[in-house]
Amino acid sequence: MNPNELQQLFPEAKITAAPSLGPDYFTLPYKKQWVHIPEHTLSGREKVLLKNLLSRDATPSEIPNNPWARFLLGHSSEIPPGLAQTQLLQFSLSYREEEAGSFDQTLWLDAFSQTLPLVRECFFLDDKNGLFILDSPEPYCIDEELAAVLDILDDDFSLRTALYLGQRWPVDSGLPLLFEEERKIFAVSRTIAKGNKITTLAAIALPYFLSGSGSKSLVLLALQTTIGSVDGTHELIAAMWRNQGNLSKAAADLYLHRNTLQYRIDRFFDATGLALKNMDDLALAYLAVTATTESHST
Repeated sequence: MNPNELQQLFPEAKITAAPSLGPDYFTLPYKKQWVHIPEHTLSGREKVLLKNLLSRDATPSEIPNNPWARFLLGHSSEIPPGLAQTQLLQFSLSYREEEAGSFDQTLWLDAFSQTLPLVRECFFLDDKNGLFILDSPEPYCIDEELAAVLDILDDDFSLRTALYLGQRWPVDSGLPLLFEEERKIFAVSRTIAKGNKITTLAAIALPYFLSGSGSKSLVLLALQTTIGSVDGTHELIAAMWRNQGNLSKAAADLYLHRNTLQYRIDRFFDATGLALKNMDDLALAYLAVTATTESHST
């Protein structure tokens, strides 16, 4: 499909070099650029047709030759084997254009993946953006040691790296749509949380979802489902929120021994990856149980 045909079929489409125009746009790679179409103008069926049409037009060099990349970008429906759950760690690199020819993607991937636990796969999606697939039987949190290593690598390679650590999701047919939205969240985070090299959904949740994205968010809907799978979570989250994360006061509210409440908080973290004594995580959990999301057509 050439650009004129695309614009005739979708007059509101925008073709840019930017990988995202924000959460209100449906975005796909297109001829070494990106096409963005307002979400509200597309049905689920039209999204599937667009993915098929544009992937058919893409040259082999435009589609990463990697089963995980093809699956997550919607170019293949085959689910990569071996993982029940994963966390997707996105990265975006900034470097001067004159240094692009000397940058070794493979060397950088090897150096950084050695600092990460349980990397199942890693690859670039384009010249500056890519992904680490984490084998995540338990929720992984980026610690200060990894952040320090990242600073060292940035100095060694003369670049600046931004990271987004996604939630832990089941590896199933719904993962590509969650990844699609997490890519948008990552793009928005670089504007809202400008200057932060590492961000998470919890850190960006309030400004992102309160901006109007919550009512149509697959990520928030999936998180609600995960939270709802743990008994008694609404009362637990509400008590922790009312008491601003104070364990003793929340335990008194719930008529629980403090150790019992700690056990429930630990169990909640094991299931969701959200630590309710961390205010960002608590805010995200509270938002998820109080927000109303619309169902998505596929």
